[in-house]
Amino acid sequence: MSDAPDSTQVDPDGHKIVFENDHVRVLEVRSPSGQRIPMHSHPSRLVVAVGGYRIRSVNDQGVEAIVDRRPGEATWVEREVHEAEILIGPTHVIEVEIKSPR
Repeated sequence: MSDAPDSTQVDPDGHKIVFENDHVRVLEVRSPSGQRIPMHSHPSRLVVAVGGYRIRSVNDQGVEAIVDRRPGEATWVEREVHEAEILIGPTHVIEVEIKSPR
């Protein structure tokens, strides 16, 4: 993984830590439509969409993807480095980042 900063560093107002222990870190993420979040990193995580949204994601290799989520949808996402633009939102998600096994 690259040396990209953590999501809470590049977007501290939108990426809030709501729980953390030795095994997981839980973030509540809220971003308004039109917001651009600079290049940042995530460990592997479970993403649960509270509301529906569409984002444009560009990874550190320049590969672009349009991602749509429906309210209540849960998705596993492997570790990644990317930047994001909120196309349709606002976004409201809960992310459960995996730190270590039991």
